[in-house]
Amino acid sequence: MQKIKYQPQDIRSISDFDPHKKRLLNLLQTGIISNDMEESSDDTMKNLTKKMKQHIVEEVHDHKIYESTTDKGRKVWYTYVHDETKPKNRRLIKRSTYESLCDALVDYYSEVGRMNLTMNELFDEWIIFRRDETPAKAGTVRKNVSDWNKFCKCFTVDRKQLGHYKVCDVTTKLFYQYFRALTKDREHTRKAVSNIRCLLSAMMAYAVEKNIIQTNPVREITLNQLTFKPVQDKRNDVFTAGEAQKLLILLKTVADDPYALAIRLDFNLFIRVGELTGLKWEDVDLTKRTIYICHQITYEPELKDNLTFSEKRMTTEGYLKGCTSQGYRHEYLTDEAVEILKQAKELNPDGEYVFMPYGRPMITTTFNKRLKKYCSEAGIPYHSSHKIRFYVASTAYNGENLTAISRMMGHSNTATTLHYLRDTIQDEDYSGLFAKLGTKNI
Repeated sequence: MQKIKYQPQDIRSISDFDPHKKRLLNLLQTGIISNDMEESSDDTMKNLTKKMKQHIVEEVHDHKIYESTTDKGRKVWYTYVHDETKPKNRRLIKRSTYESLCDALVDYYSEVGRMNLTMNELFDEWIIFRRDETPAKAGTVRKNVSDWNKFCKCFTVDRKQLGHYKVCDVTTKLFYQYFRALTKDREHTRKAVSNIRCLLSAMMAYAVEKNIIQTNPVREITLNQLTFKPVQDKRNDVFTAGEAQKLLILLKTVADDPYALAIRLDFNLFIRVGELTGLKWEDVDLTKRTIYICHQITYEPELKDNLTFSEKRMTTEGYLKGCTSQGYRHEYLTDEAVEILKQAKELNPDGEYVFMPYGRPMITTTFNKRLKKYCSEAGIPYHSSHKIRFYVASTAYNGENLTAISRMMGHSNTATTLHYLRDTIQDEDYSGLFAKLGTKNI
């Protein structure tokens, strides 16, 4: 047998490979090259799979592959791979055919890649999975990428960036260290930290599903012992009754602007702005005085395969926020709402959508820009379109109709609806509460 000179290589992680080899190894990790393909009844698929495996081995494997003949006349193919548990950090692999040796090397590099996957590499793989295999919207995916880059990727835990840890090495203890360090200066709200915890838990759950780890180390993490940034009370950060009246009076004088009509209708429905801009004439029944909420328009960039984002694009979705059945609902049209819709029909008699300035559906950003303009003209503070929804829920609430309001808001539980209730009458006189303070009752 020919004697070989072994040059030890230290291939510990996919990150040790150049970008071309990473892409080839990712074929293994994402399951594109799998045993299922070789077991296919399609001979073309079998041959293609074998050729792809051999190509990966030839491109990735840095050591020579030798063919020799044993004393008994049998041919054997062999090579070495890195293995820290063996003498000289190497392990011999040999098979009777070149094809079977390639299979063994593919299995080896696939296992090396999975066992040595870093948190950064896991995130890159998981976020594509989240985009393609889950109902997460483009905006949610974008927020996940932003949170990972801002709060996790380069955050140092025990003198090492979280993104550089091997997935197999992270533990519940390590994550507790991370969260304590993240919150010790009270720079982040509980909601923000909870969002980060959900992100990390989803990543590690994916790692469990892919058999990279056995258990999810984030599952046991609780936030009860952590410190958070105090949240300013924003219960009055909403249109007051007086402000809403001034705005609506102004808007009635601008009958030829679809944005003005849309803002007025927003004050007459329990509707999200994406649902408002997504309203179609086919969903309006002026005879029965109802409108069916069943569409929404989103305007978000989409994650591309290279983990960059495309330009923002408008999409009409056939599902509503929360993806629950409660989102689909009929809402009643008041006299004012009927009048607004009639005016909108005069401005847009042939359009598919109710509001189509410049011949296309309006989007949230332009809606809010026009709302800000009209608030300025009315001489009132600007509040976003979302705060109109707060105002509508608050003014409709009478202390007994929470369940009905929750249904009209498209909420799956009343606890969510309670969050929307605000003080729209903000001129209460609390001086009477202090009348007897500091006195003695004799």
